[in-house]
Amino acid sequence: MSLANFAQAGEMTVTGSAQATYTITSSDSATAQTNKSPGFGMSNELAFNASGEFGNGYTWTYQVELDPASGASGAALNDDTRLELGLGDLGTIGIYGSEGDLNTHLSNSVAAYAPGHDIGSTGSYQGGTGMNSYNNLQYHTPAGLLPFGTSVKLGWSNGDSAQSADANDAGSAETKDVHSYQVTTKPIDGLTVGASYLEKTESGTATKQKYETGGAYAKYSVGAFSFGIGRHYVAPNTNSGGTTSLAKTDALITANANTAVYSAASDGSSTIDAGVEYFKNDAVSIAFAANENLSFSWDRLTSYARAKQVDADAAADVDVSRELEITSIQAAYNIGGAVVAVGQKNVDGNGYAQGKNLKETVLSLKMAF
Repeated sequence: MSLANFAQAGEMTVTGSAQATYTITSSDSATAQTNKSPGFGMSNELAFNASGEFGNGYTWTYQVELDPASGASGAALNDDTRLELGLGDLGTIGIYGSEGDLNTHLSNSVAAYAPGHDIGSTGSYQGGTGMNSYNNLQYHTPAGLLPFGTSVKLGWSNGDSAQSADANDAGSAETKDVHSYQVTTKPIDGLTVGASYLEKTESGTATKQKYETGGAYAKYSVGAFSFGIGRHYVAPNTNSGGTTSLAKTDALITANANTAVYSAASDGSSTIDAGVEYFKNDAVSIAFAANENLSFSWDRLTSYARAKQVDADAAADVDVSRELEITSIQAAYNIGGAVVAVGQKNVDGNGYAQGKNLKETVLSLKMAF
């Protein structure tokens, strides 16, 4: 009887989207060319949503998504879950598995379809880790509590990113806490301003930096035009993870989320320490809505990788910083529940490698249901 009563207390819906793409990639680099055969792609997001109310007026919402990551199988097919408790004037408490991203590095975009550096080839762009990389607990302030529609979200994780098929997950061996914060506000009509920050505590050492990422953005819409800007930083931790070895005469950067500030490499007579200290990402986008269905946009990301090379035989450090720039032009047309889009993208400094450039054209059809 109790199970039957519980089932009647809530309701369930299914929502989602399906996307098909055709991507053409070419390269005009003098060296390190990246040419690929045109390819078709297909992706989907299928969300099962359940919701209900408690007797005291509080609410609950549960969601599990079927959207397999590349190469995922088995339990990894259900990689996004959330359980949220709506506490009225007290706010919202959420428990998330691979969900609840608070990173605002993409929030500035007003692109007609999607940020150019977030679709197709990303150029190995480093946008920073989000809370959705972990199982996490969050608190969100209630609507109307703060002036100007301000919202504050706080997230915490013990570093566990394991997916569990039941409620008996004891966590992984990771013990480093992760904290993340997000603030958004709308001080005037048409303007949205936000900021975010994330840190992995104890991810560094007494002499080397811990992992941090954060920044701010603003979006403004007036009439048919929309504008967006943002600046975000990523400071890779140096205590664990991958490394970047830069030879004395080869300053190409292989960027990854755990790139070390210093890593050893030998030139035959001395040891050279080199690597990425931080990434600085500046993004800007402009959009124009020709009518309620057709829109055009231009966006650009400039990601600066600050790196240095320290040679025991040299009198001073050598600046081996590199820059990645991604520019895209897009057009999107909304046909009811479907969006048809085309985008042309240029990637200069692919993988933060000087002189390695590529061009990409993406045709997309996305349907929501």
